[in-house]
Amino acid sequence: MRLFATTVQGIEDIAAEEVERLTGFRAEPDVGKVFLQAPLEAVYRLNLASRTLNRVFIELCRESFETLSDLYRLAYGIDYTEFIEPDQSFAIRSERVGVHSFTSIDVSRVVGQAVIDSYMAARGHRLRVDLDEPDVELYCLVRGGEFIMGVDTTGRSLHRRGYRGYEHPAALKPTIASAMLLLSGWRLDETLVDPMCGGATIPIEAAMMAWNRAVNRDRRDFNLLKLRLFDADALEEERERLRIAEGGGPHPIYGLEKYPRHLEGGRRNAERAGVLETVTLRLGDATDPAFYPEDVSHIVVNPPYGVRMVPRERVRRLYPMFLRALKEAAGGATLTVITAAYRRFREAAEDVGVEIISSRRVLHGDLQTMIYLCRV
Repeated sequence: MRLFATTVQGIEDIAAEEVERLTGFRAEPDVGKVFLQAPLEAVYRLNLASRTLNRVFIELCRESFETLSDLYRLAYGIDYTEFIEPDQSFAIRSERVGVHSFTSIDVSRVVGQAVIDSYMAARGHRLRVDLDEPDVELYCLVRGGEFIMGVDTTGRSLHRRGYRGYEHPAALKPTIASAMLLLSGWRLDETLVDPMCGGATIPIEAAMMAWNRAVNRDRRDFNLLKLRLFDADALEEERERLRIAEGGGPHPIYGLEKYPRHLEGGRRNAERAGVLETVTLRLGDATDPAFYPEDVSHIVVNPPYGVRMVPRERVRRLYPMFLRALKEAAGGATLTVITAAYRRFREAAEDVGVEIISSRRVLHGDLQTMIYLCRV
Protein backbone atom coordinates (compact mmCIF):
# COMPACT_ATOMS: atom_id res chain seq x y z
CA MET A 1 0.00 0.00 0.00
CA ARG A 2 1.31 3.44 -0.94
CA LEU A 3 1.21 5.91 1.94
CA PHE A 4 2.36 9.42 2.67
CA ALA A 5 2.40 11.51 5.81
CA THR A 6 2.69 15.22 6.46
CA THR A 7 5.18 16.76 8.84
CA VAL A 8 6.79 20.09 9.69
CA GLN A 9 8.90 21.63 6.94
CA GLY A 10 12.54 21.27 7.93
CA ILE A 11 12.32 17.99 9.88
CA GLU A 12 11.38 15.68 6.99
CA ASP A 13 14.58 13.60 7.27
CA ILE A 14 14.04 13.07 11.00
CA ALA A 15 10.41 12.08 10.34
CA ALA A 16 11.47 9.64 7.61
CA GLU A 17 13.96 7.96 9.96
CA GLU A 18 11.25 7.64 12.60
CA VAL A 19 8.81 6.16 10.08
CA GLU A 20 11.42 3.59 9.06
CA ARG A 21 12.02 2.64 12.71
CA LEU A 22 8.30 2.26 13.39
CA THR A 23 7.36 0.35 10.23
CA GLY A 24 10.53 -1.37 9.04
CA PHE A 25 9.95 0.03 5.53
CA ARG A 26 12.01 2.60 3.63
CA ALA A 27 10.61 6.13 3.74
CA GLU A 28 11.35 8.91 1.24
CA PRO A 29 11.47 12.45 2.65
CA ASP A 30 9.83 15.19 0.59
CA VAL A 31 8.89 18.82 1.23
CA GLY A 32 6.73 18.72 4.35
CA LYS A 33 6.00 15.05 3.68
CA VAL A 34 7.26 11.48 3.83
CA PHE A 35 6.35 8.81 1.25
CA LEU A 36 6.52 5.04 1.75
CA GLN A 37 5.12 1.69 0.74
CA ALA A 38 3.97 -0.43 3.67
CA PRO A 39 1.13 -2.77 4.67
CA LEU A 40 -2.14 -1.57 6.15
CA GLU A 41 -0.89 -2.30 9.68
CA ALA A 42 1.63 0.54 9.36
CA VAL A 43 -1.23 3.05 9.33
CA TYR A 44 -2.33 1.97 12.81
CA ARG A 45 1.20 2.18 14.21
CA LEU A 46 2.06 5.54 12.66
CA ASN A 47 -1.14 7.17 13.91
CA LEU A 48 -0.68 5.84 17.43
CA ALA A 49 3.08 6.09 17.86
CA SER A 50 4.67 8.68 15.57
CA ARG A 51 6.16 11.65 17.39
CA THR A 52 7.03 13.75 14.32
CA LEU A 53 4.12 13.30 11.87
CA ASN A 54 0.96 15.39 11.54
CA ARG A 55 -1.32 13.22 9.40
CA VAL A 56 -1.11 9.84 7.65
CA PHE A 57 -2.70 9.32 4.21
CA ILE A 58 -3.40 6.46 1.85
CA GLU A 59 -1.94 7.64 -1.45
CA LEU A 60 -4.48 7.54 -4.27
CA CYS A 61 -2.61 9.43 -6.96
CA ARG A 62 0.79 11.01 -7.58
CA GLU A 63 0.98 12.08 -11.21
CA SER A 64 1.99 14.92 -13.50
CA PHE A 65 -0.73 17.14 -14.96
CA GLU A 66 -1.20 20.30 -17.01
CA THR A 67 -4.84 21.35 -16.84
CA LEU A 68 -7.89 21.10 -14.60
CA SER A 69 -9.24 18.56 -17.09
CA ASP A 70 -6.22 16.38 -16.29
CA LEU A 71 -7.08 16.61 -12.60
CA TYR A 72 -10.64 15.50 -13.33
CA ARG A 73 -9.39 12.56 -15.40
CA LEU A 74 -6.89 11.45 -12.75
CA ALA A 75 -9.41 11.74 -9.91
CA TYR A 76 -12.16 10.02 -11.91
CA GLY A 77 -9.91 7.00 -12.50
CA ILE A 78 -9.71 6.12 -8.78
CA ASP A 79 -11.95 3.44 -7.22
CA TYR A 80 -13.52 5.19 -4.23
CA THR A 81 -15.79 2.25 -3.41
CA GLU A 82 -12.84 0.62 -1.61
CA PHE A 83 -13.06 3.06 1.29
CA ILE A 84 -16.29 5.12 1.01
CA GLU A 85 -19.67 3.58 1.83
CA PRO A 86 -22.73 4.83 -0.10
CA ASP A 87 -24.25 6.43 3.01
CA GLN A 88 -21.07 8.34 3.89
CA SER A 89 -20.27 11.96 3.10
CA PHE A 90 -16.94 13.32 1.88
CA ALA A 91 -15.01 16.55 1.52
CA ILE A 92 -12.02 17.66 -0.53
CA ARG A 93 -9.27 19.60 1.25
CA SER A 94 -7.03 21.23 -1.36
CA GLU A 95 -3.68 22.95 -1.20
CA ARG A 96 -1.88 24.64 -4.08
CA VAL A 97 1.80 25.55 -4.34
CA GLY A 98 3.20 27.37 -7.37
CA VAL A 99 1.83 29.53 -10.18
CA HIS A 100 -1.36 28.29 -11.83
CA SER A 101 -4.28 29.72 -13.78
CA PHE A 102 -6.71 28.34 -11.18
CA THR A 103 -7.21 28.39 -7.42
CA SER A 104 -7.34 25.70 -4.74
CA ILE A 105 -11.12 26.22 -4.72
CA ASP A 106 -11.16 25.23 -8.39
CA VAL A 107 -9.16 22.11 -7.54
CA SER A 108 -11.68 21.12 -4.86
CA ARG A 109 -14.59 21.73 -7.22
CA VAL A 110 -13.18 19.73 -10.13
CA VAL A 111 -11.86 16.84 -8.04
CA GLY A 112 -15.05 16.73 -5.97
CA GLN A 113 -17.13 16.40 -9.12
CA ALA A 114 -14.82 13.64 -10.36
CA VAL A 115 -15.31 11.72 -7.10
CA ILE A 116 -19.10 12.04 -7.37
CA ASP A 117 -19.12 10.99 -11.02
CA SER A 118 -16.74 8.07 -10.48
CA TYR A 119 -18.79 6.71 -7.56
CA MET A 120 -22.02 7.17 -9.51
CA ALA A 121 -20.57 5.17 -12.42
CA ALA A 122 -19.39 2.38 -10.09
CA ARG A 123 -22.33 2.16 -7.67
CA GLY A 124 -25.18 4.12 -9.21
CA HIS A 125 -25.24 6.30 -6.09
CA ARG A 126 -24.48 10.00 -5.67
CA LEU A 127 -22.20 10.67 -2.70
CA ARG A 128 -23.03 13.51 -0.32
CA VAL A 129 -20.63 16.41 0.20
CA ASP A 130 -20.22 17.72 3.76
CA LEU A 131 -17.55 20.37 4.17
CA ASP A 132 -17.99 20.72 7.94
CA GLU A 133 -18.13 17.18 9.34
CA PRO A 134 -17.44 14.72 6.52
CA ASP A 135 -17.09 11.00 7.12
CA VAL A 136 -14.19 10.82 4.66
CA GLU A 137 -11.64 13.56 3.97
CA LEU A 138 -9.71 13.54 0.70
CA TYR A 139 -6.58 15.66 0.51
CA CYS A 140 -5.34 17.15 -2.77
CA LEU A 141 -2.02 18.88 -3.31
CA VAL A 142 -1.25 20.68 -6.55
CA ARG A 143 2.46 21.47 -6.50
CA GLY A 144 3.79 22.91 -9.72
CA GLY A 145 2.91 20.28 -12.32
CA GLU A 146 2.40 17.48 -9.80
CA PHE A 147 -0.92 16.26 -8.40
CA ILE A 148 -0.99 14.29 -5.15
CA MET A 149 -4.21 12.89 -3.70
CA GLY A 150 -4.80 10.86 -0.56
CA VAL A 151 -7.33 9.67 2.02
CA ASP A 152 -6.81 11.18 5.47
CA THR A 153 -6.64 8.38 8.05
CA THR A 154 -5.85 10.73 10.94
CA GLY A 155 -8.22 13.69 11.21
CA ARG A 156 -7.14 16.08 13.95
CA SER A 157 -3.38 16.59 13.55
CA LEU A 158 -1.18 14.24 15.56
CA HIS A 159 0.75 17.20 16.96
CA ARG A 160 -2.32 18.08 19.06
CA ARG A 161 -1.41 15.84 21.98
CA GLY A 162 -4.10 15.31 24.58
CA TYR A 163 -1.94 16.51 27.47
CA ARG A 164 -1.84 20.19 26.51
CA GLY A 165 -4.38 21.45 29.05
CA TYR A 166 -2.20 24.50 29.74
CA GLU A 167 -1.19 26.34 26.58
CA HIS A 168 1.90 28.51 27.01
CA PRO A 169 1.65 31.76 24.98
CA ALA A 170 4.75 30.79 22.95
CA ALA A 171 4.36 27.01 23.04
CA LEU A 172 6.52 24.74 20.91
CA LYS A 173 4.80 22.16 18.73
CA PRO A 174 5.33 18.69 20.25
CA THR A 175 6.36 17.36 16.82
CA ILE A 176 9.21 19.89 16.68
CA ALA A 177 10.14 19.19 20.31
CA SER A 178 10.42 15.47 19.51
CA ALA A 179 12.46 16.18 16.39
CA MET A 180 14.86 18.32 18.45
CA LEU A 181 15.25 15.52 21.00
CA LEU A 182 15.96 13.00 18.24
CA LEU A 183 18.40 15.40 16.59
CA SER A 184 20.21 16.10 19.86
CA GLY A 185 21.61 12.58 20.20
CA TRP A 186 20.32 12.34 23.78
CA ARG A 187 20.40 8.85 25.28
CA LEU A 188 17.88 7.84 27.91
CA ASP A 189 20.45 7.42 30.71
CA GLU A 190 21.92 10.90 30.15
CA THR A 191 20.86 14.03 32.02
CA LEU A 192 18.64 16.29 29.93
CA VAL A 193 17.48 19.78 30.87
CA ASP A 194 15.16 22.34 29.30
CA PRO A 195 16.08 25.52 31.21
CA MET A 196 13.15 27.55 29.81
CA CYS A 197 10.51 24.83 29.84
CA GLY A 198 7.30 26.92 29.86
CA GLY A 199 4.44 24.43 29.51
CA ALA A 200 6.95 21.55 29.72
CA THR A 201 6.50 20.27 26.16
CA ILE A 202 10.16 19.24 25.76
CA PRO A 203 10.43 17.41 29.13
CA ILE A 204 7.10 15.67 28.52
CA GLU A 205 8.07 14.50 25.03
CA ALA A 206 11.43 13.34 26.43
CA ALA A 207 9.68 11.41 29.21
CA MET A 208 7.42 9.66 26.73
CA MET A 209 10.50 8.70 24.70
CA ALA A 210 12.18 7.40 27.86
CA TRP A 211 9.12 5.28 28.63
CA ASN A 212 8.72 4.18 25.00
CA ARG A 213 5.19 5.60 25.27
CA ALA A 214 3.18 5.89 22.06
CA VAL A 215 2.21 9.56 22.18
CA ASN A 216 -1.32 9.09 20.79
CA ARG A 217 -1.99 5.64 22.22
CA ASP A 218 -5.16 6.79 24.06
CA ARG A 219 -6.69 8.73 21.19
CA ARG A 220 -10.06 7.38 19.99
CA ASP A 221 -11.15 9.67 17.14
CA PHE A 222 -8.96 8.67 14.18
CA ASN A 223 -10.52 9.13 10.74
CA LEU A 224 -9.48 5.58 9.81
CA LEU A 225 -12.29 4.23 12.01
CA LYS A 226 -14.77 5.55 9.41
CA LEU A 227 -12.97 3.93 6.46
CA ARG A 228 -14.15 0.48 5.38
CA LEU A 229 -10.54 -0.63 4.76
CA PHE A 230 -9.76 -0.54 8.46
CA ASP A 231 -10.77 -2.66 11.44
CA ALA A 232 -11.37 -1.22 14.91
CA ASP A 233 -10.24 -4.50 16.52
CA ALA A 234 -6.93 -4.34 14.66
CA LEU A 235 -6.39 -0.80 15.94
CA GLU A 236 -7.02 -1.97 19.50
CA GLU A 237 -4.60 -4.88 19.06
CA GLU A 238 -1.88 -2.47 17.92
CA ARG A 239 -2.70 -0.14 20.81
CA GLU A 240 -2.25 -3.04 23.26
CA ARG A 241 1.05 -4.13 21.65
CA LEU A 242 2.40 -0.62 22.11
CA ARG A 243 1.15 -0.47 25.69
CA ILE A 244 2.89 -3.75 26.59
CA ALA A 245 6.19 -2.39 25.22
CA GLU A 246 6.14 0.65 27.55
CA GLY A 247 8.55 1.19 30.41
CA GLY A 248 8.25 3.54 33.37
CA GLY A 249 9.96 5.06 36.37
CA PRO A 250 11.96 8.27 36.86
CA HIS A 251 14.62 9.50 34.43
CA PRO A 252 17.16 12.35 34.66
CA ILE A 253 14.92 14.78 32.76
CA TYR A 254 14.68 18.33 34.14
CA GLY A 255 12.69 21.42 33.31
CA LEU A 256 13.48 24.85 34.74
CA GLU A 257 10.98 27.70 34.54
CA LYS A 258 11.39 31.25 35.81
CA TYR A 259 7.68 32.07 36.17
CA PRO A 260 5.49 30.18 38.70
CA ARG A 261 2.38 30.42 36.52
CA HIS A 262 4.07 28.63 33.61
CA LEU A 263 5.69 26.11 35.94
CA GLU A 264 2.32 25.18 37.42
CA GLY A 265 0.89 24.86 33.91
CA GLY A 266 3.79 22.62 32.90
CA ARG A 267 3.21 20.39 35.92
CA ARG A 268 -0.47 20.08 35.04
CA ASN A 269 0.49 19.09 31.50
CA ALA A 270 2.98 16.51 32.79
CA GLU A 271 0.31 15.09 35.07
CA ARG A 272 -2.18 14.87 32.20
CA ALA A 273 0.48 13.09 30.15
CA GLY A 274 1.05 10.63 32.99
CA VAL A 275 4.77 11.41 33.27
CA LEU A 276 4.94 13.73 36.30
CA GLU A 277 6.84 11.05 38.24
CA THR A 278 9.38 10.76 35.41
CA VAL A 279 10.46 14.40 35.16
CA THR A 280 11.68 17.03 37.62
CA LEU A 281 10.08 20.44 37.00
CA ARG A 282 11.16 23.30 39.25
CA LEU A 283 11.55 27.06 39.47
CA GLY A 284 14.82 28.25 38.07
CA ASP A 285 16.54 30.97 36.07
CA ALA A 286 18.27 29.79 32.87
CA THR A 287 20.84 32.59 33.22
CA ASP A 288 21.98 31.44 36.69
CA PRO A 289 24.32 28.39 36.74
CA ALA A 290 23.26 27.57 40.31
CA PHE A 291 19.86 26.31 39.15
CA TYR A 292 21.18 23.63 36.79
CA PRO A 293 21.35 19.96 37.86
CA GLU A 294 24.69 18.16 37.96
CA ASP A 295 26.21 16.23 35.06
CA VAL A 296 24.06 17.80 32.34
CA SER A 297 24.89 16.20 28.99
CA HIS A 298 22.11 17.67 26.82
CA ILE A 299 20.20 20.94 26.81
CA VAL A 300 17.15 21.15 24.53
CA VAL A 301 15.40 24.51 24.66
CA ASN A 302 12.92 26.85 22.98
CA PRO A 303 13.97 30.32 24.24
CA PRO A 304 12.09 33.58 23.60
CA TYR A 305 12.51 34.90 20.05
CA GLY A 306 11.58 38.53 20.65
CA VAL A 307 8.41 38.04 18.58
CA ARG A 308 5.43 37.14 20.79
CA MET A 309 6.27 37.72 24.45
CA VAL A 310 9.72 39.17 25.07
CA PRO A 311 10.95 42.46 23.53
CA ARG A 312 13.82 42.10 21.06
CA GLU A 313 16.17 44.12 23.23
CA ARG A 314 15.69 41.64 26.06
CA VAL A 315 16.55 38.78 23.69
CA ARG A 316 19.78 40.60 22.78
CA ARG A 317 20.73 40.51 26.48
CA LEU A 318 19.21 37.12 27.30
CA TYR A 319 21.06 34.95 24.78
CA PRO A 320 24.65 35.73 25.89
CA MET A 321 23.67 35.54 29.59
CA PHE A 322 22.03 32.16 28.99
CA LEU A 323 24.99 30.77 27.03
CA ARG A 324 27.49 31.95 29.66
CA ALA A 325 25.46 30.18 32.35
CA LEU A 326 25.55 27.02 30.23
CA LYS A 327 29.33 27.29 29.80
CA GLU A 328 29.70 27.41 33.57
CA ALA A 329 27.07 24.82 34.51
CA ALA A 330 27.37 22.34 31.62
CA GLY A 331 30.63 22.90 29.76
CA GLY A 332 31.08 20.33 26.98
CA ALA A 333 27.37 19.48 26.85
CA THR A 334 25.29 19.39 23.66
CA LEU A 335 22.82 22.24 23.13
CA THR A 336 19.87 21.96 20.74
CA VAL A 337 18.00 25.25 20.41
CA ILE A 338 15.24 26.63 18.18
CA THR A 339 14.92 30.36 17.55
CA ALA A 340 13.58 32.88 15.07
CA ALA A 341 16.24 35.37 16.24
CA TYR A 342 18.99 33.61 14.30
CA ARG A 343 21.40 36.54 14.04
CA ARG A 344 21.12 37.31 17.75
CA PHE A 345 21.82 33.68 18.63
CA ARG A 346 24.80 33.36 16.27
CA GLU A 347 26.31 36.57 17.62
CA ALA A 348 25.86 35.40 21.21
CA ALA A 349 27.32 31.96 20.44
CA GLU A 350 30.38 33.52 18.82
CA ASP A 351 30.88 35.98 21.69
CA VAL A 352 30.58 33.31 24.39
CA GLY A 353 32.51 30.60 22.56
CA VAL A 354 29.68 28.13 21.92
CA GLU A 355 30.40 26.08 18.78
CA ILE A 356 27.56 25.74 16.26
CA ILE A 357 27.87 22.23 14.80
CA SER A 358 24.90 22.30 12.43
CA SER A 359 21.76 24.27 11.64
CA ARG A 360 18.50 23.77 9.76
CA ARG A 361 15.53 25.93 8.80
CA VAL A 362 12.22 24.84 10.31
CA LEU A 363 8.77 26.32 9.76
CA HIS A 364 7.17 26.70 13.21
CA GLY A 365 3.62 27.74 12.45
CA ASP A 366 4.04 30.86 10.33
CA LEU A 367 7.51 31.62 11.74
CA GLN A 368 10.75 30.82 9.94
CA THR A 369 13.03 29.46 12.65
CA MET A 370 16.42 27.79 12.89
CA ILE A 371 17.35 24.74 14.93
CA TYR A 372 21.00 24.86 16.01
CA LEU A 373 22.99 21.91 17.30
CA CYS A 374 25.87 23.24 19.40
CA ARG A 375 28.76 22.22 21.63
CA VAL A 376 28.78 24.29 24.81
